[in-house]
Amino acid sequence: MKETALTLRAFNDLFPDEDAARAWFERARRPDGPTCYHCGTIGDAAYMPKTKFWHCKACKGQFSVTAGTPMHRTHLPLLTWAQAIYLIVTSSKGISAVKLSEMLGVSYETAWHLGHRIRAMMAENSPLLSNIVEIDEMYAGAAPRKRAKRREASVNSSQLKPLRLSELRR
Repeated sequence: MKETALTLRAFNDLFPDEDAARAWFERARRPDGPTCYHCGTIGDAAYMPKTKFWHCKACKGQFSVTAGTPMHRTHLPLLTWAQAIYLIVTSSKGISAVKLSEMLGVSYETAWHLGHRIRAMMAENSPLLSNIVEIDEMYAGAAPRKRAKRREASVNSSQLKPLRLSELRR
């Protein structure tokens, strides 16, 4: 059975608001229930909706869905994180921080940090960003400029082009 990419309409249906984004991150991160970031106790925590933290009954510590991730101590809504992840993962050639900031309505610096943290999550073995991965390769670079010939003739530089790999996680 062939899986199709998540369309923008399906993404908006999946994440209509901040509470839906938080619930999705909770399910993706802790499928067995809330796991204390401090003591590792599973399922023995109470959710405090006013502060949006979990309170562990075993060690009396507080933790959130972002604890222990590159999203830890973020002031951005989780819906913004989900939108940024969607934009970065679905762009075939990558997305610049300038374009990300325009599309999300955040500052350039915020978009730059978002992009780097999301790419860090993609680089590590993260349960949030894992599933089918498509990889494609291309050779980038135009023909080199004409330059003065050197006396030492080495390998023809027009034959050497850097290989770039791109990936798309679904």
